[in-house]
Amino acid sequence: MEKTRGGKPLEKKKVMVVENERIVARDLARQLTDLGYDVVATAYSGEEAVEKAGEFHPDLALMDIVLAGKMDGIQAAEKITALSGTPVVYLTSYADDKTFGRAKLTGPSGYILKPVEKKQLHVAIELALHRHGIELNLRKNHARIYGSLKGMIGAIAETIELRGPYTSGHHERVSQLASAIAREMGLTDLQVEGIELASRIYDIGMVNIPADILQEAERLEGVKLTLYQTYPEAAYDTLKKIECIWPIADIVHQHRECYDGSGFPRGIKGEEILIEARVLPVAAALEDLTTHRSFRNAFPLSETLEKISSHSGSKYDPKVVAACLRLFNEKGYKLEG
Repeated sequence: MEKTRGGKPLEKKKVMVVENERIVARDLARQLTDLGYDVVATAYSGEEAVEKAGEFHPDLALMDIVLAGKMDGIQAAEKITALSGTPVVYLTSYADDKTFGRAKLTGPSGYILKPVEKKQLHVAIELALHRHGIELNLRKNHARIYGSLKGMIGAIAETIELRGPYTSGHHERVSQLASAIAREMGLTDLQVEGIELASRIYDIGMVNIPADILQEAERLEGVKLTLYQTYPEAAYDTLKKIECIWPIADIVHQHRECYDGSGFPRGIKGEEILIEARVLPVAAALEDLTTHRSFRNAFPLSETLEKISSHSGSKYDPKVVAACLRLFNEKGYKLEG
């Protein structure tokens, strides 16, 4: 009998078999059908597997590591996972350490040793599908939390920008540029999200700084300078109360630190500074310099990039500066607004 839920038949899970040997592929397909799965496609090469995954959208792929053609099972799995997120269970007779190491990097949902037994096959597939379902739910919850937090932070950023007409849209532009730099550097999605969120609220600590001091920020000294330099600490004290997976409070706390250790509030340097907090100041400085201020006109982009470059290795991480320059000089990045 078919499994049911609430009296209704459950939809069969779709499986694609990718196997180098046709006899083995047919046997696997038979076993899968007996177990109640819908074998929507069979492929015998990596290239064919990628094509059929896009055509049939299976819920899971059983992937032989050794395949005919230029693309082995590991390469095929990597492409399929990147394109559709389809979970992959590897089939193998043996695997040396190097091959196993490559396979692990693709994040498989399981491994099955040949010859394949029906019970072993069933358990491996059910575990893989269950794990994939949990991961999908986690991603949905992650997206929901991220969206809610982004909306809340965006509202706060708009309130901050009311303090000065020149800041209108500043946080959005900094956020977009900082995220682009982070992606150019190959940072993880989680790091990019953290940068995007922190960039929208990094100067929240300035709400307690008198407006006249903010307008003189580049020419301060003495007591006024000391007061101005308290804003990252004030921001940290506020943001640390927000419990989330992104280190927003720490990014904001460290964004005025310099690569050579000459920054504030703690004077940390180099790799001691979060990579997210090394990306943010480059984006913020570039957006600020290309924006008209009450005490100066906007600098041309070419001159701004020269200024940023001149501080590479001192104020800014050279890797971040290099990524920023590539965006503008090689990839045609444009500041919005």
